[in-house]
Amino acid sequence: MIENKRNIPSILTCLDGTEVGDWETWLKKRRSELLNLFRQEEYGFLPDMSEVEIKIRVADSRRSEEIMQGRAIRNTVEVEAIRNGIHFSFTFAAFIPADAKGPVPAFVTVCNRGIKDSDPARHFLSSFYPAETIISRGYACAAFRTQEVSPDYDEGFTTGFSRLFPEYVEGRSDDAWGAITAWAWAASRIMDYFEMEPLIDEKRVALVGHSRGGKTALWGTAQDERFAMAVSSCAGNSGDALSRGAKGEKIGDIVKRFPYWFCKNYQKYVDKEETLPFDQHMLLGLIAPRLVYTSAKTFDSWADPEGQFESCIQASPVYELFGKKGIGQKKRPLPEQPVHEGRIGHHYKTGNHDMDEYDWNCYMDFADLHMKAK
Repeated sequence: MIENKRNIPSILTCLDGTEVGDWETWLKKRRSELLNLFRQEEYGFLPDMSEVEIKIRVADSRRSEEIMQGRAIRNTVEVEAIRNGIHFSFTFAAFIPADAKGPVPAFVTVCNRGIKDSDPARHFLSSFYPAETIISRGYACAAFRTQEVSPDYDEGFTTGFSRLFPEYVEGRSDDAWGAITAWAWAASRIMDYFEMEPLIDEKRVALVGHSRGGKTALWGTAQDERFAMAVSSCAGNSGDALSRGAKGEKIGDIVKRFPYWFCKNYQKYVDKEETLPFDQHMLLGLIAPRLVYTSAKTFDSWADPEGQFESCIQASPVYELFGKKGIGQKKRPLPEQPVHEGRIGHHYKTGNHDMDEYDWNCYMDFADLHMKAK
């Protein structure tokens, strides 16, 4: 029996009181119920996408000594969305090991930083997105910049992805999408490309993000079951950390600074976390039985490392429905002691609110163990 330290709602109890005792009931009833709750009350629903035409093209493909000393193929990809004569596009670069003998697994990074941390030309080395290291370990990788998809400031949902839907500017519904949902949509378009790319194994793709990008990685993987793994670095409140009993950032703090990340309904829970019909452990549970990895830092109390790890514990019963182990232990690990045994991985690293090469090597160690091996 798992101790309920923060009085969170049971992940296996449906809204009508039904107790979930097997994976079939989880998939048929509870999972869809929770997805709807997160859309309705936190991240928001996408608009009707039936009128949106998506075009994906490889604008450039090259291999040269100037690109990772010839160790990688770089494909520059453009995603264009068209609706009622309105066009929106964003681009990303995918790096694929040049010496791959067959389709390789891959990481997609939600980059909420600037060009130095996603540089498609690789003029800069970045520990936030160490593409060279990722390639050296036999993985492909791609990164898109969130600012190209939906601006990270409150502009009334008039630009980027949202410009496709001008009718939502005025009289916007309280459950309409926020930026996190738009960013998750973009990650799924990269998966569309991976399904077209014969050098990438689309069945073994992880979605990675830090902070707001970590929230996006969890939400994107929860919705798009094509992703085999979610990786969340320091996502904290409204990501992997429990909202009830928060020991750092609270809902009131985050919606005051970043209301546009979420739907308007989320503001109902400011100082009323106990009235939420869900908590963030359920977001992790939505990914089961696929892989989840979360990481926290010792000097990042705002993200509530204790609440991050507790979320892993409280999500584990869903994995057990599938006969899988969730988190490998119930005691929070010491710094630099990664937990990689179960389908939920976690590590706690000495440091500040950041994602670095140590984190990435842990993510890849976990992926080597659970996703890369066949």
